[in-house]
Amino acid sequence: MKAFVEGIVLLGGFLAVAAFCYYAVSKLGDFLDQNQADRDAAYDQWEEQGDLNIAAANPWAMQAGSQVLKDMKREHPNLHCTLSMGEEPELLHALGAGDVDIVILYSKAERNKAVRQREVMLPAQPFINEDSVKITPIHPAMQSQFVAWNNQDRRPFILEFVQKLCGQGA
Repeated sequence: MKAFVEGIVLLGGFLAVAAFCYYAVSKLGDFLDQNQADRDAAYDQWEEQGDLNIAAANPWAMQAGSQVLKDMKREHPNLHCTLSMGEEPELLHALGAGDVDIVILYSKAERNKAVRQREVMLPAQPFINEDSVKITPIHPAMQSQFVAWNNQDRRPFILEFVQKLCGQGA
């Protein structure tokens, strides 16, 4: 009888330790899941802020784009922006390759269902660069430009940039 009682006590102790371990592992799993969710949310927030890469084919588009980016950075201080300049064929190639998010072109991009575009009138006005050099157009007037971006890209900053740029030129 004594062995039977010792066996039951031993079994009860084993079950108590097993229940405690199960509870501890369960709480550890909950903690790790919450930690992963917090890290994912922080990563998503960084992705939301992320980078905005814009390329233009002329300095007047860069000037207008730069002003829009300044305004956006005031509203979104974590936004990281890059503004590049190049020839239209290389800009379209960079857009297709995903190296840039938005391109500003002289002419309308070829019909391509993967690319959305809007026409915008941008002023070609003199400006002074950071080295105090005055950049002057030969014909200071409004110039028709086309803003293009990937149709599948629905990041809010891309759409915000396009809306602000097109609103500014109008």
